[in-house]
Amino acid sequence: MNITYTTLSFELNEGIGHLELNQPPSNEMTLVFFSELSRICSRMRSMSELKALVISGKGRHFSSGARLSELLTLAKDGSSATPGSPGTQMQQFLNKNNRSFQFLDQLKIPVISAIRGACLGSALEITLFTHFRFCGEDAVFGLPETTFNMIPGIGGISRIYSLAGTATALELVLRGNTFSAEEALKLNLVDLILPKKEVVQTAKEFVGSLPSDYRKEKSKLYLKRFSNSQLLKITD
Repeated sequence: MNITYTTLSFELNEGIGHLELNQPPSNEMTLVFFSELSRICSRMRSMSELKALVISGKGRHFSSGARLSELLTLAKDGSSATPGSPGTQMQQFLNKNNRSFQFLDQLKIPVISAIRGACLGSALEITLFTHFRFCGEDAVFGLPETTFNMIPGIGGISRIYSLAGTATALELVLRGNTFSAEEALKLNLVDLILPKKEVVQTAKEFVGSLPSDYRKEKSKLYLKRFSNSQLLKITD
């Protein structure tokens, strides 16, 4: 099964779904992207044959994050809420996208981000809602929203808090600096660093190795088993 939208594509092969951000080179997350993400999430709800999901970006980068000009327009428009609906357009936008991200987190199947190159802002936020994060050695992360007088608003702050602690969450958000794959690993924000050309394929091999009675709570055990098997393959 292949599904192609304007900004993303989805392929289902032998039970493994591959959701690809498809606007290279930066795979910018536009308003159209977020709308299409919501639509593909709705479609995935009824895919009984879907056994695992890998999310990646086409080309060199995962994503540079949300399009700044669109976010600033939404942020400035504080009086354009639809009659009868709660909040401004920005609040509605953030709430809707958080529901899409929460959908990924709540899936009963394994969901893994395969990250290469830039993974910034909203792009980092969406990966934090997946169950596993594999990244290339060239990956660069960051939450630069505060440098534009904004804050991450789709749940990334709480995710970093739960993974790396309050102090780290505050530092990453307030400084807005980028950081490397190695630092992300130390902060528990990624699970494995790989050669960049192997990230997507290794992610697919990993989810393919997981048991049919997969439980997100056993993620550390699954990672340990997989890492051990990969080490044996390398040393043989």
